[in-house]
Amino acid sequence: MGRYRLLARLGQGGMGRVYLGRSPGGRAVAVKVVRDALLRDEGFRRRFVREVEAARRVTGFFTAAVVDADPEGDPAWLATEYVPGLSLRDAVARHGVWPEEGVRGLGAALAEALAAVHAADLVHRDLKPSNVLLAPDGPRVIDFGISAAAGDTALTQTGVVIGTPGFIPPEQLRHDSSGPAGDVFALGAVLAYAAAGVGPFGSGASHAVNYRVVHEDPDLGGLPPALADVVARCLAKDPAQRPAVAWLLEELGESEPAADGRVRQRVPAPDEDVTTAGWMPGPVADSAARLRAETPTEPLPRPGDGTPQSLPAPSPSSAAVPVPVPAPPGTRRRRLRTVLAAATALAVAATGTVLWRVTAGEDGNGPTRPPNLERLWTHTLADGQVLATASEETLYLQHEERHEITALDVTDGSQRWDRRMKVADVRRDKGHLKSPGNDIRVTAVSGGLLYYGSNDHLYAVDANSGDHRWRYMDDSFHASPVVVGDLAYAHMTSFFYVLDTRTGEELWDYGYGVNANGDIAVTGDVLLVHSEKKLIAVDLRTREQKWTHEAASEAATGLAVADGKVYFGTRDGALYAVDTSSGDEVWRRTFEGELWDGRLGGGAGMPEVAGGTVYFENDGYVSAFDAGTGSRRWQRKQRADEVTSLDVVDDTLLVTDSDGGMTALDTRSGRTGWRESPGGGDGTSFRITGEIVVTESAGRLTAYRAAT
Repeated sequence: MGRYRLLARLGQGGMGRVYLGRSPGGRAVAVKVVRDALLRDEGFRRRFVREVEAARRVTGFFTAAVVDADPEGDPAWLATEYVPGLSLRDAVARHGVWPEEGVRGLGAALAEALAAVHAADLVHRDLKPSNVLLAPDGPRVIDFGISAAAGDTALTQTGVVIGTPGFIPPEQLRHDSSGPAGDVFALGAVLAYAAAGVGPFGSGASHAVNYRVVHEDPDLGGLPPALADVVARCLAKDPAQRPAVAWLLEELGESEPAADGRVRQRVPAPDEDVTTAGWMPGPVADSAARLRAETPTEPLPRPGDGTPQSLPAPSPSSAAVPVPVPAPPGTRRRRLRTVLAAATALAVAATGTVLWRVTAGEDGNGPTRPPNLERLWTHTLADGQVLATASEETLYLQHEERHEITALDVTDGSQRWDRRMKVADVRRDKGHLKSPGNDIRVTAVSGGLLYYGSNDHLYAVDANSGDHRWRYMDDSFHASPVVVGDLAYAHMTSFFYVLDTRTGEELWDYGYGVNANGDIAVTGDVLLVHSEKKLIAVDLRTREQKWTHEAASEAATGLAVADGKVYFGTRDGALYAVDTSSGDEVWRRTFEGELWDGRLGGGAGMPEVAGGTVYFENDGYVSAFDAGTGSRRWQRKQRADEVTSLDVVDDTLLVTDSDGGMTALDTRSGRTGWRESPGGGDGTSFRITGEIVVTESAGRLTAYRAAT
């Protein structure tokens, strides 16, 4: 990218993908490539150019400096100093909460970073634990100024707030102007997270957390009193009441104890190793030093280029099948895809029949074979209406503010029912005024019931008619129940509860003893859920933990269960098969792909199991493994950078991608049968029910029958 050789993919986010790169002189950099969808917004492009120029002026000790950029390129990109270290989020998850002196030292460093950002007339707007990297020579704040460019794009002008719930200041949630004081609020929330392991406004559904930010006091009970006082000042609801960054730097960065006995910890000098400064917890400093030592400095090998190997050799099972590896992504390839996508979109707009015409005979008298995607129907969405979920026969649309849910027949698009739903009364025990919390949000369809949340209740309606069945008080933490028989299992962060689907009565609950992330799976008498690296099985008969399995890396996908085994992918790119009755690891397969480093990767996609085969996606590759033995049957690199879903229909694997395209692969050989672009580029979302493919793009649903 530009003059930088890409070495590995670090991750991806709302702005785009991030790579580890190396300059011609050998300097390690982080190269961020901006998403095509953002670049199509001319307003974003102009703001991005301005923000990059401003970000170049930031020179603080605890910021990751912008070293190069091409904001007007295709694609646009920027390169920053590479910071080899854990994020604060990962550090707390792996090593636990920080002591007071560590939090104070961290706070002083972050305050100094914000002072540098604000001095360049920038506002960060997205300070959070994952944007704080902990290097051996001190913390670094990353992504300053970049989210500001994205904040007013066409993608976010419909009331969506950029940021992470719990770290967004209340004025931004109210859609008021947010300046440097908003960063001070986020800093307070970050320090509370480091000290307590959870944000000061708790966790759960995004709208519930945002509601507490605006209306409720922060929970600082787990913080030492002196530190809690500083954090509380930062979290004041009124921006004018929050302290200045200069005050925070002085308050948190003093090296001598104050007269009141409060602990003050100095910030290390820029050239001083934090392990000798005394404030970074030892295990965190050790992890940062180890990651710096393990950071690859040579490009991953490509066929015939003789590049030295920087990763461990592939396992025999993965090396047995030769895999074609294409050239790294580059400007020419991305520009070609953009031009083709634009041409396709123009053809759709002009004729509405592009998917039929690509299969027509040369004489133009008709198709020589059936179309790959036969268009069945279209449906225009009302303003504010979105496709929320789907069953095998029905699509469910929700309109949050109007409290409406509409059910469409998936085969012909006809309306099955349309209802204005009941919403929960706003709680008045704390004197809260009516708030947007009484909007509705569909969470799941399972076992013949459609579930939605409103304020502090979870509702169940008949999925076939929309008739109200019952409601359950859930304190605004709306679960996505999994129904087995007459029981609905609803997973929260640290526990699950069981409801009677006939009445909505809570029957019992179970606490995991740890925070569990991801979705649950229920198979037989076992409920499965992940907590970071650990897979937990709960016996539903005895209501006790049955077994645990620990992977080498954190779980990155949901759980796919078939034939007595559960399959899942992890952050390092591996695919696991675990016996559901015993917790024994049946097999594990690692992944080695172009520009992929398991030590740095951000995880793979959801596995799909069908016909004794597990289909798995990682970094744009699709692989097929024997479900019983784990032996690899085939692997294919896709045209797009990222695969978004895998679905098996008959003998065909339908693959959707980040460019808005769909590819049909033969399940036995992996060979490509066809590829089409039914949507409007990377802004297209897909729902696949059987052989019917439904796309959502630019306010319109379109259904196709896929050739399989």
